[in-house]
Amino acid sequence: MLLLKKEEIDDKIILRRGTVGNDRDGTPLLINDRGEAYRVNDTAVSLWNMCNGITFDDLLLEVLRIASGEREEVKRSLEQTVKQFRKISVVEVR
Repeated sequence: MLLLKKEEIDDKIILRRGTVGNDRDGTPLLINDRGEAYRVNDTAVSLWNMCNGITFDDLLLEVLRIASGEREEVKRSLEQTVKQFRKISVVEVR
């Protein structure tokens, strides 16, 4: 299954895959294990760096400590980001 249901992701472990780099113009890139590079912003790189064997719940708590916004709004946004990371194969969710 590519995408997890919301209730299934909360206690899952998120692991980084691939590497981070920069484009010629300095734009951050997330590069999966197949060598496919995706242009991202600094926030995405920071979130990807946090995916070091952390559960989604713990990642959410970390993001809530530094982000503004309502918990449910932040959670939905974070779920979408993790799903996108999975889609481009730069994280694995177990």
